Amino acid sequence: MHEYQPKINLRKSIGLIVLAIVLMAVAGWLLSRENFYQMLETVKSANHLLIASAIAIYFISVAVWAVRWQTAMSFIGCRMGFGTRYLVLCATIFLNNITPVARAGGDPFGRVYMMRKLGNISYSSGMASIIGEHALTPLVIVSFLMAGLILRFGTGSIELTLILAVVWALVALGAVFGPRFFFKKRIAIKGITGITRRVLGWFGRRRSVRETVTGIEAFYSSTYATMDKWQHVLAIASLTLLIGALDVFRVYVIFLALGYHPTLPMLLVASSLPVIVGLIPFLPGGLVLIEGSFVSVFALFSVPLNLGMAATLIERGISFVLSTMVGAGVFSYLGVKMAAKPEVQK
Repeated sequence: MHEYQPKINLRKSIGLIVLAIVLMAVAGWLLSRENFYQMLETVKSANHLLIASAIAIYFISVAVWAVRWQTAMSFIGCRMGFGTRYLVLCATIFLNNITPVARAGGDPFGRVYMMRKLGNISYSSGMASIIGEHALTPLVIVSFLMAGLILRFGTGSIELTLILAVVWALVALGAVFGPRFFFKKRIAIKGITGITRRVLGWFGRRRSVRETVTGIEAFYSSTYATMDKWQHVLAIASLTLLIGALDVFRVYVIFLALGYHPTLPMLLVASSLPVIVGLIPFLPGGLVLIEGSFVSVFALFSVPLNLGMAATLIERGISFVLSTMVGAGVFSYLGVKMAAKPEVQK
């Protein structure tokens, strides 16, 4: 049996890297032309009540996320109290924000560990619930992006509309059927087993091949159980769509606080493209890249530059700065709580 050697597919990564460079260049050019005093004055003059509403919308979306997570867990017979789930998600956001590699510090690894310590939920079930609840997130994000692009650029071009529609259809088919097929057929189980044994070995926790395979098979079975019925898919899809709609609404409220009425296409693109760009593993929490994508989108839709910069500053103040501060406090609290708990049984 040949040892697995992980490889980086540069061909697939080059598009995202080029996009990141372009966004950074555009953001830098816009920043060089910006009057920062005017931008800060715009932020200071914003409607404070509406900014508070935007903050509330953000934490409401976390609550919906907690409901979606429990929905996925219920499909595999797991349960955790809403309060604990909400706190774990806040801590997960903090870990995601400080992790540069595709924000993987919180999801899935940190959250799986906290599930094990706080809810005595097995690693395989915890990982399965996370993958199950995130399974349709790419579809919703791409759907928002494609809808925004079609509404903005496709109305006068049938060819462009068809291209965007085909891309959306391919993503939809892959998002709906790809994971179900992958976990049902147990594809790559040997490779994942080899990687798992190697990682465990790094931490001095070597296990037998049979024990590792059993755990991986349980993970595959549990993950498939979260997406094997259309009722499961529709439940997760509905909650994922609601989370996306709340993100769009939050950006809308931020612009209203600045006295500007944004268009729906801009809101759809602004709530989806930065999420995609934020996955590029350069800086913690997608710093610079996400800000650059926001500013670029707003400029593309002819938003006045000072308003676009101010909206970006407020949005990132909520979704990055405030969420990191709250998450850090919650993570510290959960850390003390986990340390006080007795060791769970393996």
